[in-house]
Amino acid sequence: MKDFRPEEKNVVYIGEGVSLTGSVKAQDTIVVDGAIDGEISCSQLIVGPSGVVNGMISVSDADIYGRIGTDITIKQLLIVRSTGRVEGKWIYGEIEVEKGGVLFGTAESTEIRSERKPAGPKDEKAGSFKRFEKPELVSSNEADAEAAPVTSISSRALRDRRKA
Repeated sequence: MKDFRPEEKNVVYIGEGVSLTGSVKAQDTIVVDGAIDGEISCSQLIVGPSGVVNGMISVSDADIYGRIGTDITIKQLLIVRSTGRVEGKWIYGEIEVEKGGVLFGTAESTEIRSERKPAGPKDEKAGSFKRFEKPELVSSNEADAEAAPVTSISSRALRDRRKA
């Protein structure tokens, strides 16, 4: 993690052991090693290993070593470090996740979001979903043919499968 320097301008620093409830807005950077429960708005958010942020988060870039959660919008780059955990509903531009980083909740890319067309009176199909047929199960033997297909898998389960 980048070391915090007190002489840096336009930086808000919430130190370890500090707990803040409310709204924090900064033009440039907010560094959190303590806890914030509320609303955060800035250009760059850095949450240290001991940092916890819950609430409405709206930033351009985020570098997460600690935990963030609830309603998160990262317009450009979200980096989740090996000690980081992101929970809740989160919208991101680009994402990087180090091995060990945890993502839990609902994710949406700003790229996909911008491609959506608003439903208008003339466009009845906008916002509708196309129903897909269930794919045939392909197997190499009888036992595999009777097994239920995997519909989703967590990153931890995926890691465990790779170790086996």
